[in-house]
Amino acid sequence: MTVSAGVESLIRELSGAHRDVALEDLFGQAAAEMRPAADRFEVLEQALEGVKELGLLGDDDPHDMHLLRTVGSVYERLVHLEQAQGTFEAALALADKVADPAARAAVLARLGRVLSLWNRWDDALTYLDRAAEAYAELHDDGGRARVLVDRGVVYHERGEYEIANRLYAEATELAESSGLRDVVARASNNQAVLATIRGDSEEAEAQYRRCLEIYEETGNQREAARTHHNLGMTYADRQDWSAATGCYARGFQIARERQQLDVMANVCLSQGEMLLDMGDSTLVTLCGVRALEIYRKIGDRLGEADAYRLLGRVFTERAQWTTAEALLGDSLRLNEEFENPLGVGEAYRDLGRMQQAKGSLAAARGSYEKALERFGELEAKSDEAQVRDLLSALGN
Repeated sequence: MTVSAGVESLIRELSGAHRDVALEDLFGQAAAEMRPAADRFEVLEQALEGVKELGLLGDDDPHDMHLLRTVGSVYERLVHLEQAQGTFEAALALADKVADPAARAAVLARLGRVLSLWNRWDDALTYLDRAAEAYAELHDDGGRARVLVDRGVVYHERGEYEIANRLYAEATELAESSGLRDVVARASNNQAVLATIRGDSEEAEAQYRRCLEIYEETGNQREAARTHHNLGMTYADRQDWSAATGCYARGFQIARERQQLDVMANVCLSQGEMLLDMGDSTLVTLCGVRALEIYRKIGDRLGEADAYRLLGRVFTERAQWTTAEALLGDSLRLNEEFENPLGVGEAYRDLGRMQQAKGSLAAARGSYEKALERFGELEAKSDEAQVRDLLSALGN
């Protein structure tokens, strides 16, 4: 944990103060059921541990490998990444032992995805490259397409957008020729995120709608939840608050029904960002703390960094400079630690806003210039334009 003791204490107090506050006004009845869903996760985790402890493994290698893959997949879904990694590594050892090349390729790919979710980019690429080779040897175009998307995600998160976009395009072409509509949708979703970063909201919306049509056809509601959230962010960027709220509500409802804690946290965070941009800070702290609680539960350090940044903006508005600076500083450090250049730029931008509001104009200029440098490198055009406006408002 990087936050200072004072800020950590404050967050605990905020969490306790808002523990019983409902979010129905934001998300409808679905929000009130978030905690029971989390409790069910804990029960399921205990059952998974019981499978291993009761001696249900050890007599039949192919059966054990299948069971380990299933358990690992559930851990991945729960975003319990350390357990997922260990379980998939055990499954990989059995796949090698029984000489099952298809299972080996699949487990290598899952390990790569788990490590990517954990922000361990180099380790993720190592496994994904091995998975790509394994699928190529099997002449499995579907597996290759999925791995191309996963490799694109790693480069995407590291800010290497040109490489990521090329990988998504290759995955789309291969998936379309193989009839893999879900893979096409996943690549399109990620290309839409890149379009949003470039400031092309019309292209982003078109891609997201394409995804939702495919997910409607295939019945993949889990990925639909993510896409509804992402589309909501696009509407929020346009200040179409009503459309954004509708997308967030739908994404949250689906995520709650399917116990997708990470999506629920993302919606809470995005809703808080939108409310702050609308000038309505009443429930922003609640949204930020709820998101932070989930990110900490699932070990999402970059999500945690985003929650600190949102809370830092809240305390900037309250002119509580010490608290705001501590939160924004921790957001910056986490983004730097996990090599997230977009998050670094966002943290510098909001740190500059805090410094400007405080009257520290020279410090604000320095933060804005660092943000501008990051956004320029990423070709994040809308963010870059926003920071140029902030710099211009500072004067000479």
